[in-house]
Amino acid sequence: MRKLIVCNIVSLDGYYEGPDGDVMARPVEREISRLDTAIDKVVVSDSLTADQTAPWHNTRIVSRADAHEQITELKSGPGRDILVFGSHTLWNDLLAHAMVDELHLMIGAGVLGAGTPAFNGRPPVSLQLIDTRTWDGSSLVLARYAVQPTAA
Repeated sequence: MRKLIVCNIVSLDGYYEGPDGDVMARPVEREISRLDTAIDKVVVSDSLTADQTAPWHNTRIVSRADAHEQITELKSGPGRDILVFGSHTLWNDLLAHAMVDELHLMIGAGVLGAGTPAFNGRPPVSLQLIDTRTWDGSSLVLARYAVQPTAA
């Protein structure tokens, strides 16, 4: 079975984005966007249309109501692991519904002080550190966690 991996950049003080919607590590995000063009994508949206996905190719749009079912099908199908990047709302929902296998947080050295917190409250999961990584010349630290649902 394929893993569902959530990967996001957060500030040192745990924000997904700052008060004005600004985010950290813009060069990293540009590189991710460049790589994103080449892969198959599933976008969860109730308002986006196929014409609005340009310049992305290989993009399928799934409604919010169908997201859990579609993701479950993807996880049970053939292929490589599935990466969720961005969409703070989606990945918090997937965590709450025990659909995330790993959480990869790229922690930036900046402190935003306010904005959108990375998590909507305390998710019903426990995290086990798998690995950490740094890159020469970068202030980012990648922390990789295995996600285990906690008992209700």
